Amino acid sequence: APSRARRHADPTMASKREAEEAAKQEILRRKQHGVPIGTALLRSRMVWVYTALIAVPTFLAFAFTGGRTELSKEELMNTDAYKRLRHGKLALANKEDRAERVGKINEVLFETKGEFRHQWARKREGEK
Repeated sequence: APSRARRHADPTMASKREAEEAAKQEILRRKQHGVPIGTALLRSRMVWVYTALIAVPTFLAFAFTGGRTELSKEELMNTDAYKRLRHGKLALANKEDRAERVGKINEVLFETKGEFRHQWARKREGEK
């Protein structure tokens, strides 16, 4: 019993014991609460996988197009897809039908900027 009393009386032993107890409490706290959310997110493999799946193709697409996201009317009319459309389905139609279809295509592609309602919806609203 006297040796125990002597240990408690020594201030260096008490501070070491307090430090050990504090370290044990910190370990217990970490086990109870897990790692901080920021650390968990950075360590998560899924975050890196989805970042690669989303960011890398987007970056490559912008690099491939030189940063451009839309074509002008002239550039669009020079594309193979537009030429196939004009000379495919429209070539077989009569002149009136072809003119109507070309007008609709041009309206959808070039004249509806900022207007997302169809012509019949605008007409119905105008009647009200």
